[in-house]
Amino acid sequence: MTSSIGERVQCEALLRKLVPVEEAVRHVRSGDVLAVSGFTKAGEPKAFLPALARHLAGLPDARISVYSGASLSEEVEAPLAPFIARRGPYMASAASRRLIHAGKMDYADAHLSHFARGLMYGFYGDIDLAVVEVSRIRPDGSVVLSASVGVSAEALARARAVVLEVNTAIPDFTGMHDIVLPPAPPTIGWPVPVTGVRDRIGLPYVLFDPSRVVAVVESRQPDFPVAFRAGGATCDAIAGHVLAFLGECRDRFGWHHWVPPLQSGVGNIANAVISGLARSPFQRLHFWTEVFQEGLLDLVADRDRFAGASASAMSLADTEPTRVEALIRAARGDLVLRPMWMSNNPEIITRLHVVAMNTPLEVDIYGHANSTHVGGSRVVNGLGGSGDFFRNAYLSVAHTPSIRTLRDGRTVSCVLPYVNHVDHTEHDIKCIVTEHGYATNFGIRSPRARAREIIDRCAHPHFRPLLHDYVTMAGDGDEPRLLAMDRLEGWWRDYDAACAAFPGEPGGAPHGH
Repeated sequence: MTSSIGERVQCEALLRKLVPVEEAVRHVRSGDVLAVSGFTKAGEPKAFLPALARHLAGLPDARISVYSGASLSEEVEAPLAPFIARRGPYMASAASRRLIHAGKMDYADAHLSHFARGLMYGFYGDIDLAVVEVSRIRPDGSVVLSASVGVSAEALARARAVVLEVNTAIPDFTGMHDIVLPPAPPTIGWPVPVTGVRDRIGLPYVLFDPSRVVAVVESRQPDFPVAFRAGGATCDAIAGHVLAFLGECRDRFGWHHWVPPLQSGVGNIANAVISGLARSPFQRLHFWTEVFQEGLLDLVADRDRFAGASASAMSLADTEPTRVEALIRAARGDLVLRPMWMSNNPEIITRLHVVAMNTPLEVDIYGHANSTHVGGSRVVNGLGGSGDFFRNAYLSVAHTPSIRTLRDGRTVSCVLPYVNHVDHTEHDIKCIVTEHGYATNFGIRSPRARAREIIDRCAHPHFRPLLHDYVTMAGDGDEPRLLAMDRLEGWWRDYDAACAAFPGEPGGAPHGH
């Protein structure tokens, strides 16, 4: 399985730039802006970034900025976090989260499709160094990426200098990618000519100026696996209601010989939904999504059920190289890995009539959703691609447990009178699903009518009377809010009492993004 570095680096000029990673990291100076490969643990620079942390530890007051496609693994980001001054657009590191909350790291998340284009537009300033994991360097110096694309192509195009990390422990991903850069002003943008999930419109490798490569390093570390816990009864019940909603849409909108492309976020609920699809009546399923994840593997093996997938990364629970190589062989031609400006492209999402399914932290009775901030102030990960998909999808499904148990042991409702941070408005979501049922937003319906349906179908029964009381107390209006401070404080006291008096049923499942 493992290849030699000479087999993977076919460009003699770049092979001469092969150096130990400890030497390569010396190209980074305090104050530099780094754009790195990686998307939900897949395709990140697993040798360079930990070595960079050791290097920066020897520099006085060293601080850098780090941009990636999406989250890096804790193994890679945690050692580097104390030296990161600015981070974006998405992270899932507990170490970074602590520094963000302490005001020691500037963090701003963004719609992923916006971030990728903004990088090319220069909205994020100059990029001093791109650090990109590749599975092969071709004879002309162009590169074949590994298990993710993210913003790797944009980083290689924009950076003043480049470090290539050639991973010889992973399979050769030649032929898996479709690489196109977003046009930047003054070039006029063109309609992206994608009409199916398996369409290819670009190159299977990244072309860039190899003279900007300052170092090549070797890595022998497979991707760190994505940990999924067993979903349990809550996830299975949510998945069942999602499938029931899709079945209703099939009958209502005439999907009998066609199912729209599906997008599914990352997490235990998303995996449960995908696993449910593998046992559902739906056939010839195709996916236009961000991450090809573990739950899709059962579908790939069923040629009657799997019709193809497009993603920006392949993130698996088991990344043993021979297993990944077998997946590449099985899915070659049916799975395409693209830059995230394409995987999350509003134009394509709308054109393909994608059905988007993502897990927010909480929803409110009027249909707004919070995907990012616990209690309105403490960031969890970031918006990721949920906004790209929710806003532009044919159908948008927000699935979440109705309750969640906090670290202090209290059980709280994930259906609230209002969310403390709004990432997605009620205009963007067609269906809310919990383990108790689903509520839709078709046709012309008042916020009051929708609130009653969300409470009765989605909220946990323990909290339903209190939520109905809120609507009554809020009084008149199109979307009534309880603004009188004394009455509002009184409602929240009753809510806290209801949380404390919860009858002991296990709390909800962990969320995804």
